[in-house]
Amino acid sequence: MRQLSRRLLTAATAVALTVPAVAQAQAIPAGSDNALRDLVVTTNSSPTSSGSSLGGALSSLSLIGSSEIPLGGPLLSSDDRYPLETDETITEAAVVDKKVERPAERVERWYVTSPSMARVVEVQIKKAADPTAPAPMIYLLDGIGGSTPSSGWINNGAAERVFGNENVTLVMPTHAGASLYSDWQQDDPALGRHMWETFLTEELPPLLEAESELNFNGHRGIGGLSMGAIGAVHIANTNPALFDATFGISGCYSPTDNVGRQMVNLVVASRGGDVDNMWGPYGSEAWDAHDTTANPEGLRDMAVYLSAANGVISDEDRATYDDDPFFNMAAGATLERGVLHCTEQLDRAMRERGMTHQTVDYKDSGVHNWANYSEQLQPAWDAIRHRLL
Repeated sequence: MRQLSRRLLTAATAVALTVPAVAQAQAIPAGSDNALRDLVVTTNSSPTSSGSSLGGALSSLSLIGSSEIPLGGPLLSSDDRYPLETDETITEAAVVDKKVERPAERVERWYVTSPSMARVVEVQIKKAADPTAPAPMIYLLDGIGGSTPSSGWINNGAAERVFGNENVTLVMPTHAGASLYSDWQQDDPALGRHMWETFLTEELPPLLEAESELNFNGHRGIGGLSMGAIGAVHIANTNPALFDATFGISGCYSPTDNVGRQMVNLVVASRGGDVDNMWGPYGSEAWDAHDTTANPEGLRDMAVYLSAANGVISDEDRATYDDDPFFNMAAGATLERGVLHCTEQLDRAMRERGMTHQTVDYKDSGVHNWANYSEQLQPAWDAIRHRLL
């Protein structure tokens, strides 16, 4: 994923769920990037090989007794914008300003006061194609790059291609870096105050739905990619009365599973955050409450779309990494193989409870990047639109 910082990608390659290519590559002279790329591609040439790598890494974690993989030194990234400044005098949620950003694409930036986060939250709104007709709202959650001022869905993704002519209002919150779109138990010294679930379910919807210019039709969806998929599917599952549909592209849905736990840790710790400030010590009630796979009951009556690729690197995937160091491609393959495991888990858990309404797309090839996410946005919309329009 391009919005993952290079350090996070390095961390994913170096620690985790790691591919044998990295170990083998130590015998290749420094600077032989093409040779390293060839080795990564060969190692991830089939789901069997990448799956074996993942399983071996998890077995190693169990043997050494790891909890979260420690990240430090060069594996840590920081963002000078964080922690964002708070204003404890904010006591009421309100839309306080609006600015047109991309007139041709109907994209605006709305400024919303949030009592829970004690600051003004910037939300990008892509208005529906027909302002005279009622339209549903879809909350689109970004990946770890949610720290940026603009949503990846419109900067790197396929939001304009998929929704450019659709009568749907897109709601894209910004500045949510490494937050999991969760309510954190404590302010974090590096990441600040995150209360995203409260903001997205209690503070923001009533404000947007009261705006006559958005012509709300009474139906809501929520979806995301990577970190945003984790947050979106969890929020939908715990708020079934609020949402009619959800989708997750390349997400992990059980933070208590070995893979999911390391994914959560990589997202938070790579930006200098402390996961204990988010949900408390591992094994707490908050960790369990965020395990959608353990209890997916809230998804029973809503449209659900899930997708993940298998980490196999195609020629098209390789071309997207031509200007990147080899480890970005290795990490993209490894992370996607991990989220495939997570997606299979949630799909299985739903089926074990008699839920067969979900659409699940297991791609034959693909890695953890925008080419993959963008390809899956159209089928995600196709799978949930009947519950929203």
